[in-house]
Amino acid sequence: MPRSRWTLMLVPHDNERVLSWQVTRRTVRTAISGAVALVLLLAIFGVGFFAKQGRALHNAQLRRENQLLAAEVDQMREQMAELNQSIDQLALKDEQYRTIAGLPELDKDVKKVGIGGPGSSLADAALMHLNPGVGRKLESAEGNLGVLARRARLLQASLDEALGALRSNNERMARTPSIAPASGHLSSLFSSARAHPVLRITRPHKGIDIAARVGEPILAPGKGRVKFSGHRANGYGYVVEIDHGYGYITRFAHASRLHVRTGDVVQRGDVIAEVGATGLTSGPHLHYEVEQNGREVDPLNFIVADAIPD
Repeated sequence: MPRSRWTLMLVPHDNERVLSWQVTRRTVRTAISGAVALVLLLAIFGVGFFAKQGRALHNAQLRRENQLLAAEVDQMREQMAELNQSIDQLALKDEQYRTIAGLPELDKDVKKVGIGGPGSSLADAALMHLNPGVGRKLESAEGNLGVLARRARLLQASLDEALGALRSNNERMARTPSIAPASGHLSSLFSSARAHPVLRITRPHKGIDIAARVGEPILAPGKGRVKFSGHRANGYGYVVEIDHGYGYITRFAHASRLHVRTGDVVQRGDVIAEVGATGLTSGPHLHYEVEQNGREVDPLNFIVADAIPD
């Protein structure tokens, strides 16, 4: 069977001769197959080229991100170094506050709460594998951050304790009777046995006597609440009693005039009454008593500086 043939002709528009070729079916098939193969090769090479360009662009982007991450880690480490210096200064102040508050220094084992860091996470391990330099910096930064957080919590607890003790101490000092309640001279001391100037018998003298003119102000020796203000028939005359808390009660007898009422809150130095000669007394003076936890004590033990100001 004769082979099929095709004739390809090129007919120009001018007077040149016509060009013609005769090709077989196999030749056509071969040409088409070659063209398809060429197209496929070009497509493969094109895809490979663009994929390579994409990987290069992605790698460049990753390198840029790594550089930014490393810069951020470095900046974070610098900030943590500054924070560590601030915490060191705060720790020194904490020691001073604890000393002022009368608290012991923090135990060395307690301070060890700030030593050591957290273990590496899976993300840290992966980053260490991909970028060891940045991974080591990030691991170190996380460890330092953990230390700073624990030190901060420890200092907060210690400062709270110190400030609480200082507030308590300040309140206690504000309530402790510590000034002379009147101006004058000391006419009689605290004694377990004293001859009474009126009754002419020997009995305990539970306080001190400050001789002063009638009308001289009687001052509260510390902060407290007035427990009683009025007249008593036990020889004290007009009396003011102040409950200062912390087991302290002060008593002021023989007053001529009272300036406070039961339940009033007074501060150190407030005028609570005036010196007089009410009750069983031989002359105008202030009889001043201090009780500590229910027991009479010598008021002079609580008066600082000049015991009886002139």
